[in-house]
Amino acid sequence: MKHYWSQASDKFAQLSAREKWLITLCGFVAILLGLFTLLVEPAYLAKKQLEQQISTTKLNSQRLEADVLLMTAKLSKDPDQEINMRYKQLVTESQLLSEQLSNIIENLISPSEMANLLESVLRESKKLKLVSLVSQRAEPIVSRENDNHGSGYYLHPVRIELTGSYFDIVQYLESLESMPVKYYWRTFSYKVEEYPSARLILEVYTLGTREEFIGG
Repeated sequence: MKHYWSQASDKFAQLSAREKWLITLCGFVAILLGLFTLLVEPAYLAKKQLEQQISTTKLNSQRLEADVLLMTAKLSKDPDQEINMRYKQLVTESQLLSEQLSNIIENLISPSEMANLLESVLRESKKLKLVSLVSQRAEPIVSRENDNHGSGYYLHPVRIELTGSYFDIVQYLESLESMPVKYYWRTFSYKVEEYPSARLILEVYTLGTREEFIGG
């Protein structure tokens, strides 16, 4: 093995500067593709699945809210047993949808702990440098103009920016993925600035029932 490695090193040393640069570039591209496949793609698919769940729940909730309002108006004008039964059915379905979304949120890390999680995992690495860690303002899942009954669910994003070597950044991401808490990835940016130093900008988020801004 050592012999083959020595031969490869000699051949590489004989290459022109342009050929060395091209080989190094191809190596970095292969590493980045591997990183995307192992770490980013599963998180991206999980994010899309949650977004689909939230979108479906939101649409169903809005439809039910409109039906409830319609039935309420009809009841105030012409009470009827059939309408009463339908009204109760709609209210029950609306409550079930709220419970489903509540269960999703219950299994996620709390907004106040999200920034602490990113920072605590970072402290385990002595070679990474923290550039910034910001808890951004909450975003309502349902727009206020459509939220007639006040669903009260909010998305809480946290943005972290750090620098370090490729392998230290990979170790940090793997540590985050192995944590026994649930959260979702929103954006991911990795850029080599001056070898071997690279910059990682990562935005993750969790859900909560309070709009209050969690500073960080």
